[in-house]
Amino acid sequence: MTRCAVNIVHNGADKADITVTWPDGGTRVISFSAGMPANSDLGKDFRFTREGSLNMIRVGVSERFEITDQLALGD
Repeated sequence: MTRCAVNIVHNGADKADITVTWPDGGTRVISFSAGMPANSDLGKDFRFTREGSLNMIRVGVSERFEITDQLALGD
């Protein structure tokens, strides 16, 4: 696991699109809706669990992201 650069676009109080950029330049967009992780630009195998304010998101078989509510929604 490594830290990645992120770009966040807020779309209202409880919506956001987060673009994660890997060190090799690849990207993944993770969207939040109603304050929760909703989907990704991969469009399949999206799942998440929450522990407190930490969202542990899995996309496909090998991608894992940890995004806090504060990062995603500014809470």
